Amino acid sequence: MHKSFINVVYKINMNFQKSILTNKLVTQKYPLLITLSFFIIIFCVAFFQNNFMKDGDFFAFAIQGEQILFGDKEGVKFMTGPPTGAVMYALFNLLFDDFFTTGKIVALLSGTGIVFFSYYIIRNIFGHKIAIVGQLLVAFTPKIDVLSIQTVNELPPIFFVIAALYFGTKKDLKFLDIIIVGSLIGVACLFRYQAIIVLFGFMVFMLIRSKKIRINLFHAAVLGIFFIIAFSPLLIHNYTTHGVLIDASGNYELINKSKYQTPDWVEKLKIEAMRETPTNFFIDLDLFYKNYFYNIFYHNPDKLFHFNSISNISIVPTIPFLGFIIFAGGLIYLSKIKLDKITIITLISTSSITAILVFLLGDIEIHFFAIIIIPLLVITMKNIRKIQKNLLPLLIISLVFMFLMSTYPLSSPRHLLTMWIIFPTLGAVFFVEVVPKICSKIKSFKINDTRSKSYNKTVIAIILIVLLVNLAHSYKSAENYLYEQEPYSGVINEITKTFQRNEPLVEKGIEMKQVSKILANQPGIENSYLMASNNTWLYYVDTNLIITGFQEGIKNDPIEKFVTRENWSDWDIWYNNLNNHPADRYNKNKPVPDYLIYNIPAKAPWKYDLDQTQYEDLKILLDPSNPKIPSNFELLYKSDKTDLVLYKINHND
Repeated sequence: MHKSFINVVYKINMNFQKSILTNKLVTQKYPLLITLSFFIIIFCVAFFQNNFMKDGDFFAFAIQGEQILFGDKEGVKFMTGPPTGAVMYALFNLLFDDFFTTGKIVALLSGTGIVFFSYYIIRNIFGHKIAIVGQLLVAFTPKIDVLSIQTVNELPPIFFVIAALYFGTKKDLKFLDIIIVGSLIGVACLFRYQAIIVLFGFMVFMLIRSKKIRINLFHAAVLGIFFIIAFSPLLIHNYTTHGVLIDASGNYELINKSKYQTPDWVEKLKIEAMRETPTNFFIDLDLFYKNYFYNIFYHNPDKLFHFNSISNISIVPTIPFLGFIIFAGGLIYLSKIKLDKITIITLISTSSITAILVFLLGDIEIHFFAIIIIPLLVITMKNIRKIQKNLLPLLIISLVFMFLMSTYPLSSPRHLLTMWIIFPTLGAVFFVEVVPKICSKIKSFKINDTRSKSYNKTVIAIILIVLLVNLAHSYKSAENYLYEQEPYSGVINEITKTFQRNEPLVEKGIEMKQVSKILANQPGIENSYLMASNNTWLYYVDTNLIITGFQEGIKNDPIEKFVTRENWSDWDIWYNNLNNHPADRYNKNKPVPDYLIYNIPAKAPWKYDLDQTQYEDLKILLDPSNPKIPSNFELLYKSDKTDLVLYKINHND
């Protein structure tokens, strides 16, 4: 049994080696085969497994796009992004008449396009063998896999950036390529403003790519011009509708997700947000610096390399720090770093200076990565001329992106996918080029033809193990998204839970469907207002929505004042109006709910005054017999599984 298994593995390895690592077959078949396989697998998961509970933000987003197209576009404002994605979904929905299907199709096609172009980007730089390994790493990236089955607006802008990088990484970069790069980045920026950082990074590359300064300046100008042309429809819309070119602010992200904050700082940012002024990072310089260095040296690298968070976009997301080792190994190899006297002195000096600064001014627990990454970047910059020129766009864009985006507290690793292609690229270099050389050094002899085959087998085995681990991670991530699951509890525990499971998993949102049927059958529901904490109800019920976190109002107020929003703060009114349906930026509607769905919400991190609100008072709604519940509240549904109740509010009473 054991020998037969070894023979099977050996034959698989030999066939893999003879076929996949042959350039002719690679160029003709395997990139398309990997792309097609990704499409089919993701399609089957996306359209046969659903989770409506987690897609509320998308539904609100898409419906607001409909409001821009056919309703009151002045009432719509997106906190951190442009309206283009929402409008696109609304237009596509004219074909499918189902926002959920529309979102799934866009995500699937975008993810497939990313996998497809990833091969050709890497081939532009390194050739077929490294490109096919890099494409496999992209296709087996759990975050890409899960986002491709979700109804979110994350992948379309990343697809356009990836497409732009295909043209921008050509060895013989032509004038038309520069035009296409600028245009595609402009289109990406229509969906996510942070795509402009890719433009900045690529402009840096254009300015240093040759010794002909005038040509460099001309090409950079062309890049910028075509970016603006592609980006201009959004600028025109923003200016003609709201009188500004960029109608978004990062204040909400700063308020909601910053690690270091104070009540006074939060209140100042709220005022700035309601005035709709540009993001002011420097309201409190001390907090800015603390948050920035936390983000750049711990928070964002954690999302890239898994220091602590299982939700990350590492090459091997399951194993902490391994992704960084692979990235660093590929970068050191391509930089042709040699341990000569100058390199050693540079490493020791930069590491020592960084360590001293961390101990004096920072916190070793959250700034330790600076001691590792800064010397590596210094050595890389010292050897920058040794790196292939068409790899530089990926390196420069990644560096600029991390430098600028660390001003924000990114809530998810997906927000770093815009600059992420460098990691599977260097990962492929590590596996194909570095690992055989490591094996050679360990064995202490030169690689001959016989040994080369042995090393190829080792490389293939390592790649297969990495892909299998990532596949398992993708499975568990999709499972967690689709079903009610406990938090991640370690590799061994997750494997144990999978094989010990006796009952089928229950799809999230089942109870939501039951409650929605009750609501949908209410007379005049299409003209009524529902007050709830989740936008997903809009998918099931044709109604209007008042969003609440049930953390508003004033302590000890009666429930009547909560539902009429009588004592809500200006911030709560303004913020919730943006998420209502219809969106009501200028508070024109002043709606009163006809129905109320209550469930205990998670506490907002910035709610310092939570104990002064109605948060605790409202919990009596879970007990319909409580005498403090208004007499005009008619119970329509009470869950026996979760803390959820549905009331009809009879205004005539």
